[in-house]
Amino acid sequence: MTASLPPPADAGAPWRHPQVNRTARLAGREVAYRLERSARRTPGLQIGPDGLRVRAPQRAPAAWVEECLQRRADWIVAHLQRQAERPAPGWPPLTPALRAQARADLAARVAHWAPRLGVQPQRLRLSSARTRWGSASGRGAVSLNWRLVCLPEALRDDVVVHELAHLREPHHGAAFWALVAQALPDYAQRHRAERQWPLA
Repeated sequence: MTASLPPPADAGAPWRHPQVNRTARLAGREVAYRLERSARRTPGLQIGPDGLRVRAPQRAPAAWVEECLQRRADWIVAHLQRQAERPAPGWPPLTPALRAQARADLAARVAHWAPRLGVQPQRLRLSSARTRWGSASGRGAVSLNWRLVCLPEALRDDVVVHELAHLREPHHGAAFWALVAQALPDYAQRHRAERQWPLA
């Protein structure tokens, strides 16, 4: 593989999403992606280690989704190529000792930030996901990736605050980002720094 020539879609991630349900020929390349329907009004594109995920309005016709992808074809292919060339991170193996350390550290960060955000998480779960640092459920459960323990504390706190804020504001709207900014005024800088730590 060269820098200017992406592998074919059947070479695997990121050209073929593991939960693929649609394919498209974009900028001369076959891209197998994951299409999800949601209540949003505009299309959303997310490119990660698994490939391209597209979120589209519930009733948007397939032709409209295809047109949106074609308009961003060069951008999509360029980012998929960049993802394919990214070296695999060297995370340590998850031993019982490391798991215990991760749980203790992340529980302490949650206990620190939860009262400052006015939330009471019901459960903390350690995750081994390869596509996200954390998540939060409507029932008050917070899931945090054990690999966060390998990151600087400033980046750990960024993820913790982000997920705890979702317990009050489930969507990434203005109220959500205002809440995050109250706790971490420099959250945008922390987000950028996190990109230097790819999960996969």
